[in-house]
Amino acid sequence: MRKLLEILILSLLTLSAVAAIPEGYFVDHEKLIKDYRIEKQYNPNDFLTYMLSENPAVPTEQVIQIAYETITLAECFKVDAKLFVALMRMESNFDMTAISHTGAVGLTQFTSIGAQEVSDQLGERGPRYANSRNTNYLNDIIGNCTDQWQQLWLRERGWSNQKELFLEDVQLSIVYGMILLKVFLAKNYEQDLMDNYYQALVDYNGEPGDRKYWYARTILKFYDEI
Repeated sequence: MRKLLEILILSLLTLSAVAAIPEGYFVDHEKLIKDYRIEKQYNPNDFLTYMLSENPAVPTEQVIQIAYETITLAECFKVDAKLFVALMRMESNFDMTAISHTGAVGLTQFTSIGAQEVSDQLGERGPRYANSRNTNYLNDIIGNCTDQWQQLWLRERGWSNQKELFLEDVQLSIVYGMILLKVFLAKNYEQDLMDNYYQALVDYNGEPGDRKYWYARTILKFYDEI
């Protein structure tokens, strides 16, 4: 009887320990708030010219919005605008209606997993899923840099509905993409910015095997071309 009681107690302690393990990415706050811009200012006309040359089928007014939102939000989130343009070139070729063969959607090609991670960073499921200081920091940026922002999970419930928003809302795709990229920059922090971006881009892609390394190298190549 005593042996059985000991086994039950050990089982309960093990379950408690497992339950205490946090979910999601708990990146260091000081690393998240760092300035990851490679350059502080860019000419939006350079972005417009590049995007239209790479995908002339994208409507000009859409390209203008993408360029404006990218420069404005990159300054707020302190990520590099030109590198983010290169990321969008890789992910969707600036087509906000892009859907991949794996079901990723929008300018920054979000899946349900990536969207949930960003929503958790913004506080959807509370402090068990993200550092509360990071949640406050990211929401402060959004509050200061966007107009009439509403959290994704308050707009629609469930990925089948939420993914439609990524296909029609340029700002949502860029905000979520920048937050996810910055989380990965903090997670993989290195003093050398280009090495830092390389590792963050590997995580952003997240595919098995060597493809994620090719993905990161290709985005850095696009960065050099812009």
